[in-house]
Amino acid sequence: MLYPLLNGLFHVFHIVIVIFLMTGWIFPQLRLAHLALILLTLASWFILGRWLGKGYCPVSDWHWKIMGTLGEGRPSGTYIHLLLQRITGRELDSSAVDRAVVYWTLVLAAISIVVNIATLAN
Repeated sequence: MLYPLLNGLFHVFHIVIVIFLMTGWIFPQLRLAHLALILLTLASWFILGRWLGKGYCPVSDWHWKIMGTLGEGRPSGTYIHLLLQRITGRELDSSAVDRAVVYWTLVLAAISIVVNIATLAN
């Protein structure tokens, strides 16, 4: 009973994080939190990922363990890959999805840095 609930909560948590990473920089009161989260995300992927696996995400790691307990098994790619496949109902190339996610995350990080500097300058 607990694991299906946790699985649903992790889906919601993941989606909220993704939406915040895509849009948090827009709102002046959230810009610093957005910058912190996007830098933590990149650090997890590129620093922790050196030891724990490319693109490591602790939220995904915990989520995959819950899904494994439910018998769903560990997804082959990232959470975004899993989500896009579930939304589209199509098999997607994990490497292509990962490249697009890294590219857009770096773009969003750059935007976040610029808007935070501009906010501080005012």
